Order: sequence, then C-alpha cells, then structure tokens
Amino acid sequence: MDFQPYRESLGIRRHRVLIFTASVLALIFLMWLIFPAKSFFAGLFLGGLVSLYNVLHISRKLRLAGEAVLSGAKTRGLGMANRFLALVLPLILGIRFPEQVNVLSIFLGLPIGYVTAIVVELSCIKTDPSIPQKKGVNEWNGVDTED
Repeated sequence: MDFQPYRESLGIRRHRVLIFTASVLALIFLMWLIFPAKSFFAGLFLGGLVSLYNVLHISRKLRLAGEAVLSGAKTRGLGMANRFLALVLPLILGIRFPEQVNVLSIFLGLPIGYVTAIVVELSCIKTDPSIPQKKGVNEWNGVDTED
C-alpha cells in the first residue's frame, strides 16, 4: 500500500505545529526576559516544552500505528508512559527550585502544544479542497441544519 500521501499530510501538519508552538515558546521566552515575573514565565516555558514534546511524540506514534494498520502488521502502544514521565521532569524542577520555576504555571503551559495542534488541524480542514464545505448539511448523517 502507498503511504506517501498519508506521510506528507501528517508531515505538513507536524511541521506547522512545530513552527507555531516554537513561536509561542519564543514569545514566552521574550516575556521571561522582559517582565519581572521570571518564575511564572519559566514554568510556562517548561510546560510548553513538555507539551511540544508530547504532541510530537504522539504524532510519531500515531503515524507508526497508522502505517502498521494499513500494512496489516501488529501495532504497539502509543507511549503513554513516556509522555507521563516527561510531565514529571518540569514538576521536579519546580519543586526543587521554587524560586526559579512556578509549579502552577507549568500546568498552564501543558496545553500549549495541544491547543496549537487543534488550531493547525482546524486551519488544514478549512483550507483543504478535498473536504466539502457545504453550509447547512451535516454530511456524515445527512441532517439538514438550516431552518
């Protein structure tokens, strides 16, 4: 089976998520340099880094699982233990160095990668010409939503 269009589509999305999240992290880093709330922005930055790692990790694992399913091979897990362990590292840093890293702001930074992945996916759906954009008709169940 040909996996090339599948790989290209996921690669484009992964690249966009990487660029967008890196831009957000660069903005957080600049705010860390400018504003006096250094520990807050340090925690936000660490949470964002872990979030980016987790999004890229799950993206890779889903690509491998999709290719395995399409080729008929047995699939392995998605690496949830690795993602959970990655969450522990900034928390340990926050607990060990509370004056440099705010633990609560780490939790605020964790959804950054996931939010950017959702934004990228919605923008890809909006601009993809192969997805019909009819108003009022929900195509998956044929229900007319116009009044």
